[in-house]
Parts: sequence; structure tokens; C-alpha cells
Amino acid sequence: MATTSIWPIKNNLKQSINYIINPEKTLNKDYGKVDYAFLEGKKDYNFKEEKVCYVSTLNCNERDPYFDMEFTKDYFEKKDGVLAYHGYQSFKEGEITPDIAHEIGVKFVSEMFKDYEVVVATHQNTNHIHNHFIINSVSCKDGKKYNNNRTNLAKLRNISDSLCSEYGLSVLEEDVGYKSTYNHKVINNDYYKTLKEDLDNVISYSVTLRQLFERMRSLGYKVYSRNNVITIYRDGEDKVRIENVFGEEYSKDRLTERLYLSKQIVFKPMPQKSIFEEYSKTNKPHKCIYGLYLYYCYLLGVFPKKHPKQYLPYTIRKEVYKLEQFSQQVRFMHEKNIVTKEDLDDFAKNNSYELSELKGERENLWKRYHRAKAEDKQTQILAEINDIQSKIKELRKYDKYCKEITKRAEGIQNKLNNFDKDIQKEKDNSRSL
Repeated sequence: MATTSIWPIKNNLKQSINYIINPEKTLNKDYGKVDYAFLEGKKDYNFKEEKVCYVSTLNCNERDPYFDMEFTKDYFEKKDGVLAYHGYQSFKEGEITPDIAHEIGVKFVSEMFKDYEVVVATHQNTNHIHNHFIINSVSCKDGKKYNNNRTNLAKLRNISDSLCSEYGLSVLEEDVGYKSTYNHKVINNDYYKTLKEDLDNVISYSVTLRQLFERMRSLGYKVYSRNNVITIYRDGEDKVRIENVFGEEYSKDRLTERLYLSKQIVFKPMPQKSIFEEYSKTNKPHKCIYGLYLYYCYLLGVFPKKHPKQYLPYTIRKEVYKLEQFSQQVRFMHEKNIVTKEDLDDFAKNNSYELSELKGERENLWKRYHRAKAEDKQTQILAEINDIQSKIKELRKYDKYCKEITKRAEGIQNKLNNFDKDIQKEKDNSRSL
């Protein structure tokens, strides 16, 4: 079990880094000691290869991470506001060793903050072994600032819980609010949808876990299993521990059961017809010895009964999803008679107002529901809430369309403006020559 938290650092970043890498808290006290019980059967084990100090870095120099973080801020000209974030991950007392805690901490930041500079330090100065993280607020890859919102908090906890399950540690009891946020904001994207679609299709025609893993790898995924936790991912994308994300139906035990049941193939009885009658159905029936040969091939299963499913590459399917989103937005604009930017702005404003009104009405209904004592009254109020919820869902979809269309239109306009500037520069250069 690991509890997690994260908060902003608004001043003195260097002091925060020095605090978490303090040798008194991170020093490996067992470094160089020989454990003869552990050495039994491991003659080649070299204790000098152990980590002296439980401190690691991601995307920055371990000797001076502060310098790299400051350089990134200078390069992208983002030195104001939040300087960095300080997070921790605390484990249950007596459940973990410093080595494993640090290993989990390094994997955790590699998944959660892969585009940021991070310092990881494992402290042993309390009864609960815990990890500290200092994360630069500015990405070293694209200069974007880290957004410590509800969605990222849900993702942070999900990755921590998933790694604890992978290492056989206990996990915190389910938090409905956090899980709901994660489901609606994090896994509701093309990558997760495509992975689940591929996984379901492969499950449908596989009969063993090994076969399932090999077929997922043939589609470009990386797959591994540890402590009955199956992890599937693509290079450069999130690691997805499928039971944690997609539910109990994707646990290792349940998948094994589902694949076993798929072996129970129901065979249709052979028709009581002659060879000639069977092959006379085709446009060009084959007779004599060759016809008999084809018939026996059919009985032996040489000819496939069904064509295997054809898969488009992931990159193409990703573009297909985008095309579908564009199509939905075009249909939306046609249905709402939106032609100009003014039309879009007016619709977005009215839609936002209506959405706010419905949210307020829903909140009042929930208050009435909690005050109501009669069961039939609660049922009536719940029906009203469900009716409003469907309207809110529709308005949220329209709000998303408006924001995406506006953002894309502004991007296209900026590109056109830059194009005009480039053309004008070329003309000016040609005149000067």
C-alpha cells in the first residue's frame, strides 16, 4: 500500500532538492555488508554493485539536477510562477525494502513524468520507507508547464497503485471519485480505446495466454506479466496494467478462464450428402480424383473456414479516429447552422450558460434527494436527476466541439499568417537581389 501526494514549490528550489537528497536519509546502511544467508547459491554476487545512496534522476544530471532544471526554465523563458512540484510516496510499515521502494519510485516517475526533469530519493529515517520526488514545472521536451489538476492526480494515484500490485504490495481501497475521474479523463482517449479494441479482438481468437501475448506483440505492443499483473503498452505511450484499467474481466485468472472456455469449439454435424452434391453448389464444381482431394482437404481443415481479421496499423487507426472527430464536428456545425466565427462564439456562450443552469438545478435536486425520507420521493428525484444528466452530457459534448473547432481554426489562421509573411520575405529578398 502506498499513499501519494504532491504540492507546488514556489520558492527556493535548490533547498528542496538538497532536503530530499540528504545522505543521512538516503544512505544505504547495508552497503558492503555480507549477508551469508542471502549469498547461499549466489557465489558471483558483488555487493559493490549495490547503490550507495538511494538517489536517482530522470532527464537530468544526478550530480547537479538544479542546474539542468534552471537551464530548462531559461531556455523556454518560463521562470515565473510555480518552480517545481514536491511529491511523496509512502509505503506500509514492514512491507517493503529500500531497494524495492527506490526501484518502484524510479519506475513511477518514468511513467508519470517522462517529459520532465525529476529527482527521486528514498528515505529510511522513519518507520515508513518513503520516496520523495522533485519535478521541474517546465517540460524539458516541449517547454509546457505541468498541470497539477484533478486528472493528473487521478493518473498519479493509478500508476502508484498499479506498481504496488505489480510488486505484490497491498493497494489502497478504491476511491470512487478518483476512479471516476481516471475513467472519464485519462483512459477516454484514442490510445486506450485502440489498445482495448486490439486486446478484445485477439482474445476472441486465442486459446492460451502465451498465444495472446505473442499476437499482441505482433501488433506492435510490448507485453509482460509480473505477480499476475499483465502490462501492455507501446513505446513512448502509457503502460497499461489491463486489470487495473479495464476491470476484473482482464485479470490473469479471468483471462485464463475465458481463453480455456474458447477451446470448447462446437462442430456442426457433417451433412448427409454425396461428394458430388456438396461440390455441385460451386460455380465450377470439381469432380473425380481432384474433387475428392479437395473434399478431404476440407474435412481436415486445410482450408480456413473464415478469413482472419485484418488490422490497420496503429498510426492509421489513430488518424481514422481523428477523421471521425472532424466528421462529428462538421455535422454539429451543419445541424446548428454555424457558418461564421460569430455564430460559433454565440452558440458557445449560450451553451455555456445553459450548462451552468442545469448544473445548478442538478445540485439542488441532489440536496432535495438527501433531505427526502420517503423512498418513492427519492426515486422520483433520481429520475429527474437522470433526465438532467443526459442533457448535461449533450451540452458538454457541444462545449468540447466549440473549443476544439476554435482552437483548430486559430491554428490554421496562424499558419496562414506565417505563410503570408514567408511569401512577403521571399519577395523582398528577390527585389533586393
